[in-house]
Amino acid sequence: MTETLSVAGELRAAATLMRERAEAATPGPWIHLCMGSDSCTVVRKSRSIRDRGFVATFSRKQWHADHADAAHVAGMSPAVALAVADWLDACGSAPEGTQPMSVYAAALIVAREYMGET
Repeated sequence: MTETLSVAGELRAAATLMRERAEAATPGPWIHLCMGSDSCTVVRKSRSIRDRGFVATFSRKQWHADHADAAHVAGMSPAVALAVADWLDACGSAPEGTQPMSVYAAALIVAREYMGET
């Protein structure tokens, strides 16, 4: 992808994919619940147990890794992904030279990692 798209195109493509995935995901906010040493689960935060949407389960690996993975996933709810997508779009749409290079570099790192390119 990097050979055929401009930097702006890469940023907008990653933003589009991130937005599509976030909008298709279980609505947030998300929280993680650890069940002793057996597993950690990520669910939609809700006052009603019936309204909680199941997001993911991490189990039987290593408790500390499961806990960290679940906390990380819960922290990247769709609202966070949508905000990052907006930032990538803004960077990809800004006229060249209007942002410090460090902003473009950071956005490009995020976009390429998200798209599976390093």
